[in-house]
Amino acid sequence: MSVSSIFLLQAFVIIAVPVALLRISGLRGLMPLVAVQILVGIALGPSFFGKVAPGYFPMFASPAVLSSLTGLATIAVMIFGLISGLHVDPAIFNGKERIFWPIAIANVAFPFTLGCGAGYWILTAYPNELLPGVTPAVFIAAMGISLSMKALPVLGALLGEMNLLGSRIGQLALGVAGVNDITLWVFLGVLLTAAAAGHAGQGHGTSGAYLLLLVPVYLVLMVRVVRPTLAKMVTARLRDGDEVTTRAAVVVGAATIASALATELMGLHFIIGAFLIGAIMPANLHKPILDRLQVMTLALLMPFFFALTGMRTLIDLSSPALMQIFAIAIGVGAVGIIGGTAVTARLFGQTWPFGFGLGSLLQAKGLTELIVLTVLLDAGIISPRIFAAMILMALFSTALAMPLARLALARTSPTRTQVPDPITPVPG
Repeated sequence: MSVSSIFLLQAFVIIAVPVALLRISGLRGLMPLVAVQILVGIALGPSFFGKVAPGYFPMFASPAVLSSLTGLATIAVMIFGLISGLHVDPAIFNGKERIFWPIAIANVAFPFTLGCGAGYWILTAYPNELLPGVTPAVFIAAMGISLSMKALPVLGALLGEMNLLGSRIGQLALGVAGVNDITLWVFLGVLLTAAAAGHAGQGHGTSGAYLLLLVPVYLVLMVRVVRPTLAKMVTARLRDGDEVTTRAAVVVGAATIASALATELMGLHFIIGAFLIGAIMPANLHKPILDRLQVMTLALLMPFFFALTGMRTLIDLSSPALMQIFAIAIGVGAVGIIGGTAVTARLFGQTWPFGFGLGSLLQAKGLTELIVLTVLLDAGIISPRIFAAMILMALFSTALAMPLARLALARTSPTRTQVPDPITPVPG
């Protein structure tokens, strides 16, 4: 088979098979599509396909085929970064509901603290997992970030499948996830800056001092210069005031690529630059751009990233280290996110089922977690074994989010979940 034929066959599998599996298995409505897409991506890699068909796997994982996948995956991740930034709605900071900010703070503090503890345990139990040039503090912080991340677009899709988008609990979940995403993307940017400065201090890449100066200058330029210029250019190219034309989409795309290139050249990951373009975009432009980009990106582009991730992931279920790291990650995630949310909600007058339901929804990590783990792997902060264990954790957590939420909310009064609260913030 030619390289093009192999690539098209892969494309068909990664686009069509997850949807078909979800329908055939009868799990539709119980498991989000993204969980099945991640699972199919892993199955295409050395963990499954490489073992059951060792003679064919090299052909499907040849440098030429991987080059095509890498290009599409890069574009997908970059646009997803933009989409994540566009989901940052300033309205989430205007929440008037009493429980909003306590739960939002708890969803960062609890899992991040426990995640850092898990990182310390990993270094104590498996010191060889600390890669050369990475300080224990950087690794521990990376684990804290990884175990705290939410997937705002996936959460939105999950709420849509459960008919909870217009409900009080749905609005609350989106707002909390929005605050969480903003905070942790900032944490990730700081972590990558520190790691890049550390590598630079060892004679690799941009000088650490210059890097620490460039990042603040870059941020000021983005907010003071790029934001108003971009808003003016995009708004002038909208049709009927709210429809993104081809020219407007080109302007947004060019700005995203330029910003992604800037952060990549500074030694940070390109997704940070793409995310920032979405975050600084005026709020009135968020929905028109998302309407134009989101469905196509999540349905047709991100599965290529899943496939590439699967080909980089070797899951050895017989490895005690991998399974122990996976178990500690699942435990920390459940206690930190579900437990932390439930306890905080209960302290502020909510029922236990409501708190557990909200925490279960916020367990959805999906593709955001995969991207964060890939960024950390590419930056040389986590090892391939940590990467594989955390990929399993992301898949397991995302798959359980919907059934756990349904189980908890089945015991909750409909007025607490289905009827929008008049003072609940609407994050968009």
